[in-house]
Amino acid sequence: MRKVYFVLFLAIIVTAAFLYSSKKTFDYTETASNVLFNLKRLEKNEFRLESEILKSKFFLYYDYNKIYQPILEIKSIIKQLKNGHLKNKIHKNTYILLEKYEDKIHEKENDIFKFETLNSAIKNSQIYIPELSLKYLQLNSNLDISYYLLVNKAVSTIFLLQNSMDMNFISDLKIYYEMLKNYNLEDNPELEQFHKTFLLHLRVILKNFPIYQQEFKKLIDNKEDLKLLSQMRSSFLKESQTEARTIITFNFGIGVVFLSVLAYLAFLLVKLDINNETLKALKEDLSKRLITDDLTGLPNRKAFFEAKQNYKEPTFILINIDNFKHINDLYGSSTGDQLLIELGQFIKDKVEKLNAKVFRLGADDFGVLFEDRKDELEKIVETLIQEIENNAFLLKIKKNNKVILLEISINVSAGVSFISPLLETADMVLKHAKENRKKYLIYREDMQLYKHIQQNLNLIDTIKNALQNRKVFLVYQPILDNRTGNIVEYECLVRIEDQNGNIISPAQFLPVAKESKYYSQITKEVIKQAFNQFKNTSVMFSINLSAEDIIDKGIKEYIYEMLKKHPEIAERLTFEILESESIHNYEEVQEFIKNVKAAGVRIAIDDFGSGYSNFARIVELDPDFIKIDGSLIKKLPYDIYVQIVVSTIVDFSRKLGIKTVAEFVYNEDVFSTVKSMGIDYSQGYYIGKPSQECCPPEKSS
Repeated sequence: MRKVYFVLFLAIIVTAAFLYSSKKTFDYTETASNVLFNLKRLEKNEFRLESEILKSKFFLYYDYNKIYQPILEIKSIIKQLKNGHLKNKIHKNTYILLEKYEDKIHEKENDIFKFETLNSAIKNSQIYIPELSLKYLQLNSNLDISYYLLVNKAVSTIFLLQNSMDMNFISDLKIYYEMLKNYNLEDNPELEQFHKTFLLHLRVILKNFPIYQQEFKKLIDNKEDLKLLSQMRSSFLKESQTEARTIITFNFGIGVVFLSVLAYLAFLLVKLDINNETLKALKEDLSKRLITDDLTGLPNRKAFFEAKQNYKEPTFILINIDNFKHINDLYGSSTGDQLLIELGQFIKDKVEKLNAKVFRLGADDFGVLFEDRKDELEKIVETLIQEIENNAFLLKIKKNNKVILLEISINVSAGVSFISPLLETADMVLKHAKENRKKYLIYREDMQLYKHIQQNLNLIDTIKNALQNRKVFLVYQPILDNRTGNIVEYECLVRIEDQNGNIISPAQFLPVAKESKYYSQITKEVIKQAFNQFKNTSVMFSINLSAEDIIDKGIKEYIYEMLKKHPEIAERLTFEILESESIHNYEEVQEFIKNVKAAGVRIAIDDFGSGYSNFARIVELDPDFIKIDGSLIKKLPYDIYVQIVVSTIVDFSRKLGIKTVAEFVYNEDVFSTVKSMGIDYSQGYYIGKPSQECCPPEKSS
């Protein structure tokens, strides 16, 4: 977005520059037009001036102010031009021409003044002479025809001279003047006065007309000012072309930048829109993912809590696969995942007619949610369970790089509830059903299942109190070497003491602790106490770890730190990993085992044989010991089938170089059988009960 804001800011700047350049272009065009218009006005006034000069010549009675009007306008226009656009340096030549033109106008004005003066004098005589001719007739009763003819010839010549401007008439007029001078009219004083006046006017004309004629021709023929106007126009157009090219180039550059910025902005906006669409799609995908189970594609737990709000009287069935862990252990987690996918789709298909929604709520927990059908609820649940258990799920598994099809049938249990909170009540009744070996149960408030929950809450409070008040402690149970009869190792077992001084076994508090934040604290406390107990001895000892401990980053780091800090203890330590625990991430467990074995720690697989033991997985964990589960050992002397199973485990372990430990050796018969079957070590009440009293004397310093 920062880039978009920057480009927007840049677009505003460029747009302002573009508008400014457009305004300047408009101003330039208008100014240039005004200059050309004023030049045209000068030219028009020049023609007007010439016209007025001609009028002043031919009209006997003429208002000379009309001549000066064009001159005043010309001067005004010159002033506008000098103070306007032509001041720009680029019009330097035009400005110089304008100054020259101004000088010419001043000269012309002076010439007009001279012309006007002469014209007035000549016209005065020109007007007066004809009147004198008439006056001669009035004054003279004895008309002198020759004199009169000369007078009339002079009058006619003056008229022709004035209108033709032909200087030949001046010569004629001089002749007539000279001839008239020879006349003596002294006899008649009035005629004498007339004669003198007439000659005076003839002399005025003879003297001034040549100059007048020159001034007139000068005014009319001299076109230098018009020539300057033409030069000014050409110069201005030439300079304007240069100026226009500069402005056009600048505008073109601004236009290119403007369009480039707009194009880039459009590109960014399109890209932003695409990104928004992508983000919108990602958001929709993320929203879908948030409410969708990645494995099965079914709505997940979050979707369940949202969906149940839409039901007026919801009914909820929580379905769980019995012993799903065994399927994972036997066929691998990928096969287990396939089963979960197939089962989810199977349930969805079967409940579709109920207009029900199916959810995957946990590892192997599926939920079915629909509107109230209490009257037929038992039939629905029983039918659904029956259909699931009668179905053979066809799964693909890899074996020896070959894909084979495997048919798996499963058993399920269900907890049913229509009492809020649906999931919690259904889960409680599901566990209650499993504990009581029921296929399903419908939750009722009189079951008092919340009492069990309250007991768990009380137990969590006890765990918290024990951690805070150092009421977590260890007891140590000896392990006997069956071959030598010596105690060779002690297993560290954790206990807690409640507020009343009662000792609580791990079987009671560990399952509850695993559901709380205190489990990792208990594990760290056990490791700390065990290391303190055995740090000054040469005694071998073992600590139990669960799969949860191994995948807990905090606990792993704590273990690595303790092993690094106490390398002499690491060599006497065995970690017992519970075989019955759900180990989903074997790679992570293998990595942990590899790291601790590098520090000298040995690995034992605890409670082996308690469930559906997976020999292949055990080999991958590379243990040093296999501890055979007490449920097998306690029956060992009395059950031939158990003997076969234990014998298989012992033989398997011996071939792999793994030592075996018999747990729950509680009497002589069991101990004798264990030794006879070649089991390497024994542990149980017959060998020694767990006790806080431990252990052999400390190492001598």
